[in-house]
Amino acid sequence: MPNSPAASFRLYLVRHAHAAWGLPGVGDFDRPLDDLGRIEARDIARQADLAGFVPDRLVFSPALRCRQTTAALLEVFRTVRPIEDMMLYSDGADAYVTQIRRHAPEGSLMIVGHNPMIEALAQHLAVPGEVTAPLSAGYPTAGLLALDIARPLPSDLAGRGQAVALITPALT
Repeated sequence: MPNSPAASFRLYLVRHAHAAWGLPGVGDFDRPLDDLGRIEARDIARQADLAGFVPDRLVFSPALRCRQTTAALLEVFRTVRPIEDMMLYSDGADAYVTQIRRHAPEGSLMIVGHNPMIEALAQHLAVPGEVTAPLSAGYPTAGLLALDIARPLPSDLAGRGQAVALITPALT
């Protein structure tokens, strides 16, 4: 499972780990991971590494909770070049599709972002099936969905992603 077929683009969609809520004086952008989230982030990084799910590029939202989730992933993926993109925080799912199109020719891509965009994107891209069935209950924090999309990318990506695996933190 680590490598996608040569004619495919491997995409990893990661929702940031569990974040703290309702901290006085802390805006949404600056919400940190809570204790559970820090554990989730380390666990999903470990599981991704064990599965061989190491991307060529990693694009992430600059919101604190995504930066912290990304930092846990980069402790494992030491050679991956991270790319911060404010649009993953401020814009909708179209910003995520823009990143997919931008990076597809360069190899595999991991996106660390937010709900509802990650969930909407997964539902839009993935062919429904056994792997994606658990997502009907919602996209879990620190969840990682691996998808293969045929190259060249079609103009409409709807239903073009073959779900390879869904990894969730072992503790949730």
